[in-house]
Amino acid sequence: MYQGIDTAARINAQQAKILADNGIAFVGRYLVQPSMSKALTANEARILRDSGLGVLLIWETYANRARDGASAGRTDGASAAKLADEMGVPNDCAIYFAVDYDAPKSDYQAIEQYLYAAKAACAPYRCGVYGKVDLINSVKADCYMQCVAWSNGALSSKANIYQYEWQGGAEAKAIAKKIGVAVDMNSCNDMNAAGIWMPTVEQHWYDAAMQWAESNKLMNDGRPNDYVTRAELATILMRYHNTFGK
Repeated sequence: MYQGIDTAARINAQQAKILADNGIAFVGRYLVQPSMSKALTANEARILRDSGLGVLLIWETYANRARDGASAGRTDGASAAKLADEMGVPNDCAIYFAVDYDAPKSDYQAIEQYLYAAKAACAPYRCGVYGKVDLINSVKADCYMQCVAWSNGALSSKANIYQYEWQGGAEAKAIAKKIGVAVDMNSCNDMNAAGIWMPTVEQHWYDAAMQWAESNKLMNDGRPNDYVTRAELATILMRYHNTFGK
């Protein structure tokens, strides 16, 4: 399981290093027009990826934009794809279009039309959607990011990313204190499947060993530099025995 944050604040190199050192694997940022203060910049994306952090791309101009339907989806999808292309984002990444309000079911048809149009317009990038559990379960997209808000403790089986804690939570406050900006907390089982823009590839002396351990399901947590507890070591040894000791 990978842990990430999302934030409306730009992240500098020092903050990125702190995040990576604290086990954060990816950062959600807003792929929106540069005139918006929360906009991800190309330089910021480079800093994040060079620091070993994935970049989660989120499109949100205002909270209930998606209820404006197909015409809004076409406009937003095309704008998002243009920005992503200019930034050098790989084509297999996803752009998550936010439905950041407690959308009533009466809005779902318009939201579906928005997403359908956004998907066509943002190609070849994958079209993701961010929203509450009932919405995630009701609409079609390539990838899904569920928020804890308005979900009443439920988690969709479709969710690639789960925004499990908002700014007021203990974990979010602890990270915010370290880097000086407000954050939300996220989890993700598979960053590639979620369409996250992956970190810059850097070769390490332990890469071959980590790849072998992960391919044999001895470990798969994406934290090669963390300390191992006695419990974790015992688990690894048991997995090794079950795989190779028979």
